[in-house]
Amino acid sequence: MARNRQPKSINLLQPVYSPTDVVSTVYTWLTTIGKYLLIVVELVVLGVFFSRFILDERNNDLTEEINSQISLLNDSTWKQNNRIYSNYQTLLSDVEIVRMGQRFNSEVVSEVTSSVPSTIILNSFSLNVDRVSLSLTALNLEDINIYETALKSSTRYSDVSFNITKEDGEIKVGVTFNIVRESK
Repeated sequence: MARNRQPKSINLLQPVYSPTDVVSTVYTWLTTIGKYLLIVVELVVLGVFFSRFILDERNNDLTEEINSQISLLNDSTWKQNNRIYSNYQTLLSDVEIVRMGQRFNSEVVSEVTSSVPSTIILNSFSLNVDRVSLSLTALNLEDINIYETALKSSTRYSDVSFNITKEDGEIKVGVTFNIVRESK
């Protein structure tokens, strides 16, 4: 009977509504966890909003820098200098390729052009590997005969051929021959 004797009391801290009610559960969640979640979301949104100002300023600075560089590249003197230097670069690379893969023929060119007598005019000169082609003009046939004899008697040249025509009082001569290279 001691059990029945417990005093009856009213607990004022207990809510009146039932904790199993859906509305009351949502209300409890919103007043406890939801408000902190809402505060965190608002802080993130404010952070993104203010970082947008910083990123826009950086973007504007970058855009101005790009525009200034574009205006520099659009300058006509810069374009002309760029064209010149790129042509120089191409020429230097071509010279390097030629230097590495081709023998120097300056001695051959000098020898062939200096062997032409002064009374004969050299119009054109072509050297393809060891094959030489000359276009000459002379005033008399005797100078051509002397030059032909000198070329055919030289051991430095082979397959010497002359093609002689006369036009308007001038003698046009086409000469082709091979250069005999000394083996080392």
